[in-house]
Amino acid sequence: MAQRRSSRVPRSRLRDSVGLLTKAAAWFAAHPDLWFAILSACWVGLLYRHVIGAAFVYDDVPQISKNAALSSWHSVFGYFRSAVPFNSDFRGFGGFFYRPLFWVSLALDRALWGLDARGFHGTNLVLHWANGLLAFLLLKRLRVSALVAAAVPLLWLGLPINAEVVAWISGRSISLAVLFLWTGLFCGECYLRSNGAVALIAYAMASLGSLLSHEIGILTLPMMWLVLYSANASRRRWFALSGVGVAVDALYLGLRYFAGAHISSGVASSVSSGVSVFVESGVTFWKYVGWVVLPLRMSVERSTDVPTHSSALALAAALIGILALLIALQLLRKKMPEVVFGLAWLGIALAPFCGIVPIYQGMAERYAYLAALGLVLAVVVFLFHLERRPRLLMVCVVILWVGWGAMRLNARVLDWREEIPLYTSSLEATPRSSALLYNLGVAFAEAGDASAAADYYQRAIGLNPHYTSAIINLGNVFEHQGNYSQAADLYRRAIALDARDPDAWVNLGNVYLQLNLTEDAKDAYEKALALRSNDVEAMINLGAAQQRAGNFSGAEQAYRRAIAADPHQAPAYCDLGALFLQLGDAEAAREQLTKALGQDAGYAPAYFNLGAVYEQTGRRDLAAEMYRKALEIQPDYQRARAGVDRMQREIRP
Repeated sequence: MAQRRSSRVPRSRLRDSVGLLTKAAAWFAAHPDLWFAILSACWVGLLYRHVIGAAFVYDDVPQISKNAALSSWHSVFGYFRSAVPFNSDFRGFGGFFYRPLFWVSLALDRALWGLDARGFHGTNLVLHWANGLLAFLLLKRLRVSALVAAAVPLLWLGLPINAEVVAWISGRSISLAVLFLWTGLFCGECYLRSNGAVALIAYAMASLGSLLSHEIGILTLPMMWLVLYSANASRRRWFALSGVGVAVDALYLGLRYFAGAHISSGVASSVSSGVSVFVESGVTFWKYVGWVVLPLRMSVERSTDVPTHSSALALAAALIGILALLIALQLLRKKMPEVVFGLAWLGIALAPFCGIVPIYQGMAERYAYLAALGLVLAVVVFLFHLERRPRLLMVCVVILWVGWGAMRLNARVLDWREEIPLYTSSLEATPRSSALLYNLGVAFAEAGDASAAADYYQRAIGLNPHYTSAIINLGNVFEHQGNYSQAADLYRRAIALDARDPDAWVNLGNVYLQLNLTEDAKDAYEKALALRSNDVEAMINLGAAQQRAGNFSGAEQAYRRAIAADPHQAPAYCDLGALFLQLGDAEAAREQLTKALGQDAGYAPAYFNLGAVYEQTGRRDLAAEMYRKALEIQPDYQRARAGVDRMQREIRP
């Protein structure tokens, strides 16, 4: 009878397995940086897993998906020489920003991933994770206990307030700047230990990198001062790092000046209300703290949250709160230095965004990205200083808060996947935001819901009667519906508010062209080109107006001017081909129409006009084929359908 083998594992194998586990545990214990990197990466991936499938939203569309400059390194490096205008939709804010490294990062993603948003989102997640890892490494270097050094970044990585920086691709300018800021502080701390020139040079380069990514980089030097103070650095170290920091800031300001970057001067709400900047800034400060602690409702557009006429009670409460915070810093300075460090970090990081420095949008959740870590540090360290029982209770409260925050973050990340949910949920937090109403109008217009788009544009105009972009887009809705007289009235209203808006003149010219008011159309296009000389649409439509008026040489000149301004414009080649067809030059027409299709193989008018060329030259089979292709691309193309029907009748035996 066969013997049944024992199922017991040999003792030698058990000893080997236990030995391997012991060695692995010892190895991980000896490499805390590695296990923190792995744990934090898993944490970020879990929290932001839904963002990978998100699309380009909000400013991502003009800055990335419709920004042809990102596909050319020559154009990208041009961002080092010139500034970029801020969004003009915010009331009273404007100016130009200078963030060349931000654009370089987008161009790198464009080169790697094309226009696949998943790659861009992946980069944002890596930046956020790297910031948490560098925070952990720096806290360890500052002699914070390993448990606190690990707990603080993990809690910070999961804060819902950070969703805007991480889930919004264009928000990476801040996370990129913070990455360089952490690197600069790390290099500065290395200089304190080694007194090496390499560390000092690295600190300077990282500081400049932070400034060239976002204006928040100006905080690198104040944060370095905080590190120097906490490390009891010698005067020589203070002078060296401060001197380098000031030199880097001066270099950056010089680069900004030559690039033409500046901030609008008409922003200081606290000054206009007659209230001291300090007290009004206190209200803003506590608003930011409230968003970090209790992000009940979140919004991508917070310009309407800027305190303008705060009540006396709110101003008094803010002032008392600031004074209490300053007293706490003084009292805890020796007993709980890490708590003081965290609160000082919070105050320094928020100071520029509390109305002290004019900001084009006024307030935004992303501005709390760096500051929030200081608040988390203060809370965590304070917990460790409590007695055992109250500490246990507060730890339970913090765990519940973290769990609630994770659910809140998950919901916000889902909002960021598409534009309409993002704007709708944001509108619940800031219902008087005309910019959000305008963006909802744009989103519904692109989705083909003209009625909803018109409603949101009208609501935006109701809140801000001077909102020219909303007025123009409402005119566009009426124009597409064939209501040309009402569209023209809206365009003229926009021009009355801002006669230097070229889009209003172009759209008004388009309406005049539809109404066969050729001379008025030409005048509108010429005014648009006087304001924006490289406006290709104005050039093409001016050519159409000239052609309709019988000025064929003027039309040809306008079309060729458009091609010279942008050789990749299929409509310019197409309209030039149609002009040659009208003049009876079939070969020249075919050449230009072929070029149009070379630029855009899905441009239906080019196929239609090419069909007309073949029909004119007696090649009816090819003409029918071109008309069919135009109809396949654009099923409601009536002239193409008529051409197909006509060819079928003529070809049929």
